[in-house]
Amino acid sequence: MLQSLRSVLAIPAAYNLWWNVVGGPAFAKVLVREYLQPRVGARILEIGCGPGTIVGYLPQVEYLGFDLSSKYIEMARKRFPQAQFVCERVSQFSPAQQQSFDTVLALGVVHHLDDREARQLFQIAYDALKSGGKLITVDGVWTNDQSPAARWLLARDRGEYVRNEGEYVNIASQVFANVRASVRHDLIRIPYSHLILECVRR
Repeated sequence: MLQSLRSVLAIPAAYNLWWNVVGGPAFAKVLVREYLQPRVGARILEIGCGPGTIVGYLPQVEYLGFDLSSKYIEMARKRFPQAQFVCERVSQFSPAQQQSFDTVLALGVVHHLDDREARQLFQIAYDALKSGGKLITVDGVWTNDQSPAARWLLARDRGEYVRNEGEYVNIASQVFANVRASVRHDLIRIPYSHLILECVRR
């Protein structure tokens, strides 16, 4: 049954339904208001953008999203024609775009990557950011104070590399000198523990 759920969530329309059921819209509003705080005209790069859902919560910005799923990218282009979406690995983006983004997002991505791949993601984000720009990541996290229900759900997450706060911070700190971590248990309707990293390029 768990494997079937994972397969279903790989379908964009099913993922969008799941997003709404668990309270994704409220989560996105908190993320934008408290962490992204984007200004009009900001340049935003999203790694693993999926169907581009976050675009619907942003002001008028220059947005570029990368995802390997052609189905997700097709849906994203239809939903948000004002944004730019690319179906390939973000590591393929033009060197001319390096050091040109105000914000890089990786929402629910790092816990799908092993340590080597995760470090590469942080490096790609660092190279893409302007001085003073910020990478924001959001992932499931193991904590000592999470509820049994949250731990049960996290153990069944599609990501195979869920870590504790220190492990995430350690990888990020190999690339970024300025890393701030926030653990949240209140972002969605179901019991779940999230870690938000804010990594600033100096």
